[in-house]
Amino acid sequence: MKTKMIKRLSLALAVLMLIGACLTSCGVQPIKSTEEEAKIIGKIGKYEVRYEELRYIVLNHKVDMALEFGENIWTEKAEEYEAELIKRVNDTVVSDYYALQAMADYYYVAGGAEGMMNEEPIRDAVQETVELAVDEAGSKNKYKKMLADQYLTDHLFRFYCSLEECATELFYILSQDLGIIDGSEEHINEFIDSGKFIRTNHIFLKGVTEENLELANTLLAQLKECDRDKRELELIMLKGIHCSDYTMTTRHGKYFARHTSDYSDEYELAAFELGVGSLSDIVKTPEGYYIILRLELEEDYIKQNYEDFRADIMGSEFNENLAEFKKDLTFELNDYGKTIKYLEIE
Repeated sequence: MKTKMIKRLSLALAVLMLIGACLTSCGVQPIKSTEEEAKIIGKIGKYEVRYEELRYIVLNHKVDMALEFGENIWTEKAEEYEAELIKRVNDTVVSDYYALQAMADYYYVAGGAEGMMNEEPIRDAVQETVELAVDEAGSKNKYKKMLADQYLTDHLFRFYCSLEECATELFYILSQDLGIIDGSEEHINEFIDSGKFIRTNHIFLKGVTEENLELANTLLAQLKECDRDKRELELIMLKGIHCSDYTMTTRHGKYFARHTSDYSDEYELAAFELGVGSLSDIVKTPEGYYIILRLELEEDYIKQNYEDFRADIMGSEFNENLAEFKKDLTFELNDYGKTIKYLEIE
């Protein structure tokens, strides 16, 4: 669901919100964006997009593409990759943050997205997150540098923080007030039995290289030669030798519903197309290559982790609702935005 850069920001926010240390930085005032950063470059639906957000998205994509295609692409082959950069940026700029605003406009009767972001609890939570970030960085200047290193401005950081807080409030509205998201045991059990909640394990080879692609083909062939009932053990053995992903350390693998895993959209799409016991073809992502095995659900393990999985499933249904608002949003550059060359953004 989320792009890698948005996932990276969300992770940073989650870490900051969990810090329990006493604050040494009090009353950190918003840092005004420059005139250029504040310029409106277009709209997503009725929502204005500022240059600072376009810059953030462009520069993060340039970093990701350099990792994928080679670190010299922007110094030696920029024109060759310009069209791909433009496509990725334009596909990404319509982010979940704008879908959240559209959702808030629909469900929050006390002023829509703008009203929700201006509610005192939301503003206080954002201010606390900023102060935590300043405290963690060590000073306001170091906080500014931390943001700059991620191509963020204080205004954009606060904007994203506000919408993260709004997401929590909207989840409460949809689940508790309106009953649109059903957390009942009956519904959760039906969801689990429906095939929309799956279990996988995988081998991951980090880096989009010819060597890794060749190795992935070799490992896939080896797994396909195994009897179906022995594939899981064979994959675990090969994983121990070759896998670059150390986050999945138990034999239980990964349980997830759509839009809730830590893995890429390519991973989720391939995983949900598999039948139980089936192997994927080689799945290419910007980070590297996956071979995915879909596994049967373990009833006892689900019982042990039921509340966590209930939260995941409710999160998946929230994200499905969010996707409905997102699908109708489009990005349109204004006259100024049309003059911007993505390759020239620094």
